[in-house]
Amino acid sequence: LKKNWIIPSLCVVMLVVLGTAWWFSSGWNEQIRESQQKVASDLLNQVNNTKVTYALPIVAGDAKAVELSSAPNAVLTQKFAERKKQLLEQREGVVKVAEAFNKGDKKPLIDGLFPAPAAGQEQLKPLEFVQKLAGNPAQGTQSAYQGLLDSIRAGGPVVSTQLEAQLNDILRRETEKIRGNGGARELTPTEKESLSRLLLDARRAEYVRRANEISVYADMSIFPSSGVAGGGGSGGNVPGMGAVSGANQILLAAPATPPNVRQTFLWQSDFWLLQDVFAIVRNANTGPGGKLTGERDSVVKRIERIEILPWRAQTATEGVGGEMAGAAPPVPGEFKDSISGHSDGASTEYDVRRARVTMIVSSARLPELFNAVGRSNFAFVTGFAMDKVDGWQDLAQGYYYGDENVVRVLLDLEFTWLRSWTEPLFPDAIRKGLGLPDRAPPADAAQQPADGPK
Repeated sequence: LKKNWIIPSLCVVMLVVLGTAWWFSSGWNEQIRESQQKVASDLLNQVNNTKVTYALPIVAGDAKAVELSSAPNAVLTQKFAERKKQLLEQREGVVKVAEAFNKGDKKPLIDGLFPAPAAGQEQLKPLEFVQKLAGNPAQGTQSAYQGLLDSIRAGGPVVSTQLEAQLNDILRRETEKIRGNGGARELTPTEKESLSRLLLDARRAEYVRRANEISVYADMSIFPSSGVAGGGGSGGNVPGMGAVSGANQILLAAPATPPNVRQTFLWQSDFWLLQDVFAIVRNANTGPGGKLTGERDSVVKRIERIEILPWRAQTATEGVGGEMAGAAPPVPGEFKDSISGHSDGASTEYDVRRARVTMIVSSARLPELFNAVGRSNFAFVTGFAMDKVDGWQDLAQGYYYGDENVVRVLLDLEFTWLRSWTEPLFPDAIRKGLGLPDRAPPADAAQQPADGPK
């Protein structure tokens, strides 16, 4: 041992090192295990506590979106994705249905005019339009406004001169019959009373006959124009009936010079508004069988007057060449929020058009008129007034309303038009008046060089 002392020393060191290493390694192992367990536990907690929010888009009538907070789940992910796709497809379908309902049968009276006529057609197309709108008696072409009247089977009262001639003829024949051929004696009071009753019955029969021919009393005088009795409106005169100006009066005759595209579009827009008004009358006067009722059975007995209220696009004036030269101040109160919640100019998704209609209506069936408004486009009643009717005075003018009690009703009507179908037809001047960006040039025009086609 003395001679080889290094060997036992190293053995002792080895034993000490092994013991010490075991002691230290055991401590380190415990620390490492605890550390790794903590890391693993944290990761496991993160996995267990991980949640995602599944949500479906808001649809009409829902106060808020459908949401579900849950751990990631393949089944939920698939089901929510399928339902979301279904809802979006349904929503798009509803939008298309709403647009089709809103547009209805409204389309330009002629093709190729809006938003701008083709090169070389700048004067021909507006002239074609006004002839279609106003009609051409020389060519036997009916006015589009008369077509609106025909669509609700409208007509005027009994013509007083014709009725007077018929009654005089009856009086002459019956008098001769009582007196005998060549007789000249005075009629007795009884004979005069009998003749009076006969004439009264004949007059009533003629009123009834006329009332059965039509569904509502109305003629061209109900439209807003300066040259027709009962007209008015808020614009200037009608071409053919006075100076050419304004946009809230109908066109009764083609002007001597072609109007610009902006003016023709305003006339077109007002015509669409009249279509919506007439749709309300048609819905109110359609019977259970789907046909228009006779005037005596109609809800709306007579249309006395239609006023077209200004549209925001009409408040901009025109300068040289038909360009927009500025904006006139709006009519006070016309463009404020209405009870419908809509405001002209408050949205880029729709435009608001308004009309004021005066009608003679069955008092007991007023709810049917309001129901007809609700079924007609996106229409709202924003104002209502009612007054009594002097039935005897109207009867003297040939208006026979049957046995129902009637009242005079003034309705302020509001219509909402979606721009998804109107905006593609806006001429540049209308777009400018509404604050819209310029139209994109046609694809073929965009490919032309800056100095024009060669």
